[in-house]
Amino acid sequence: MRTSSVLLTVIVLVFAVSLVCVWFYPSVQDFMASNIMWNGIRKFSNEFAADNIESLDDLPGPLEEGILVAIPYLEYSDEELSRMKQFVSDGGTLLLMDDYGHGNRVLEYLGISARFTNKPLLDPLFCYKNQAMPRVTDFASGVKDNNIDVIMLNHASTLTNITESEVIAWSSTSSFLDLNENEKQDPGEPEGPLAIAAEFRFEKGRLVLLSDPSVAINTMVGRDDNYAFIDYLMNREGEQKEIRVDSSHLTKAPLDVSKTRLLDTRDVLASPYALLGINALIFVVVSGYLLRRG
Repeated sequence: MRTSSVLLTVIVLVFAVSLVCVWFYPSVQDFMASNIMWNGIRKFSNEFAADNIESLDDLPGPLEEGILVAIPYLEYSDEELSRMKQFVSDGGTLLLMDDYGHGNRVLEYLGISARFTNKPLLDPLFCYKNQAMPRVTDFASGVKDNNIDVIMLNHASTLTNITESEVIAWSSTSSFLDLNENEKQDPGEPEGPLAIAAEFRFEKGRLVLLSDPSVAINTMVGRDDNYAFIDYLMNREGEQKEIRVDSSHLTKAPLDVSKTRLLDTRDVLASPYALLGINALIFVVVSGYLLRRG
């Protein structure tokens, strides 16, 4: 066999093995649907049949029954914020889950006065293992009617600039907001109960705020009543809706970028015209080889 043929074979094999590794090796980044580790949202995606989108341009037109889950760890552009605003205005539901990201930029653009405090919520008394994992039992009446008694948070924050009628859930009276982040309560730091979830009407749609996206990760979504609470936030009317998770504003590793590009390539190649072209190319190559062989 000629050297060029051996080299070509090696290159093809390396490329094929690389594609297989990228496809099957799981992500380890926070909130990625392909991450089966403790910090991914594989369980959430499977349980709620949620589709991940890499661009807000992938949102459909007017979709009154649609839900967009946004975890804004990367900042949105004005064009993206405009697309998001249109989605909610047309009747969609935006579940904005943030603790220390760029959620306030979204709220500012939408003209909502509420804000994420971006400071740790600690509860030394009513918690799981440590004060950074508070438990919440104070809910609005509509939440209690859905048999939701307690949820568990994980390094959460709080909400401010909201009215009591807009709040869905509050932390306990023993909780506090650690403004200087020294992990102990100092004079002047806000004390509980503090708002951790709220709901707003926005034209035809709904805006739901939750100051802890960690309730959706693999190790948290099954804790206490977290699953039921997330389901309530998204499906207030009790009907299962189409759910899309915006993964374009999550921090990604090179592996995640490669996975995204591989999925995009697969979708392109799966189109009828692409399949026709691939079959035609295979036919030409095989025919040419057979003709050369006589």
